[in-house]
Amino acid sequence: MNYIECEIKEDCGYLLPLGDCHIGDKAFHQNIKKLKDYIKWVKETPNARVVLGGDIFNVATRNSATPPFDSIPGEFELAVELFTPIKEKIVAAISGNHEHRTEDIADINLMQHFCFRLGIPFMGYSGVVVFKVNKRKGNRYRQNYSVYFHHGTGGGSTPGSKLNRAVKLSEIVEGCDVYCVFHSHGLSASPKEIYYPSMDAKKMLKRRRWYVVCGSYLEWANSYAEKKMLSPEKLGSPRIRFSGKADKPDIHVSI
Repeated sequence: MNYIECEIKEDCGYLLPLGDCHIGDKAFHQNIKKLKDYIKWVKETPNARVVLGGDIFNVATRNSATPPFDSIPGEFELAVELFTPIKEKIVAAISGNHEHRTEDIADINLMQHFCFRLGIPFMGYSGVVVFKVNKRKGNRYRQNYSVYFHHGTGGGSTPGSKLNRAVKLSEIVEGCDVYCVFHSHGLSASPKEIYYPSMDAKKMLKRRRWYVVCGSYLEWANSYAEKKMLSPEKLGSPRIRFSGKADKPDIHVSI
């Protein structure tokens, strides 16, 4: 686990937690335009940032659930081509279970090599990024927002079970504003009001915490999801907005 700070000088910032592309899977290539549209938006939005949440690659093997015969070759170079235009806006990346397949076979983490190729900080299995928004005098920022990222594990096909994996993250890292989990291919978000004691104010204060399940880019038809009788999911990534204007923190999640 690593800690990274990201400075956004504008009076608000946008985070796109982007993962589960599974580049190389035929189900991704059915609608590659979806990812290209998100990348185009990030490139054209000065205060937008990205954290990659793992399973960017499909890494199909003879022992995986999706066989290599259903894959399209050249996934690593295609990922480099897709993400290079926004590489300066990719704050960090974590790896997913599909990237772990090459670790198991050859002690090589494909995500780590991808990050080295593009110059992106690699956080390993999980990490915290603090987004500092709205720069003021003296290199100070109006608001700071902490986000914990983990690719996630386990199954569960209902929306509640997928959100439970995000809630579980708050038992690992305390005090974050947002907890982002991937892996389940769901796209959902849930806020929770939390009270905490303030020694400065000498009273209990309230802060909103968000649990976010971060979506995917795999079409359902003729895919592993259809084969295994999994429900179709809305494709894409959530967009998290961090305000730097207000006197108190303000986060909005769009899905």
